[in-house]
Amino acid sequence: MSRRLVTAFLALATLSIGLPSAPVAFADLDGSIRLYKLNSKGQFVRQRWVSGDEEPGCHDFRGTREVNRFAQVGFAWCTVYGGDECAPGTEIAAMWRGGDYRSADIDVAKPQVRLLPGSQWYFHESKNVEMGSWECRYAN
Repeated sequence: MSRRLVTAFLALATLSIGLPSAPVAFADLDGSIRLYKLNSKGQFVRQRWVSGDEEPGCHDFRGTREVNRFAQVGFAWCTVYGGDECAPGTEIAAMWRGGDYRSADIDVAKPQVRLLPGSQWYFHESKNVEMGSWECRYAN
């Protein structure tokens, strides 16, 4: 059950039985990521079975995954790593291909390792790269 649904249910239950309620406040922590790879025809295919894709922190794959494009919403930033356990020095830089980036002051002409919210982060123009882990955070 989503946090928003639980919050709404608790608020309604408290009101319906007439109990005084303390304010219920949850931060909007609804981040998620999506990974895409290129198939043999050059088409994007969403990577399925990515566990922890809605949780902040460092996440490892069993082995590596081939990726070409990265999308994230709700997190302040994410970083993708070629190695396991978000090992420093294995960060994979991506280019923003969505035109001007309007939510932050970044130079879209340069590769970035802190991937801000959006769906147009590309690791390579025409091939997949090996990804071992990723990290996402809600705060800078």
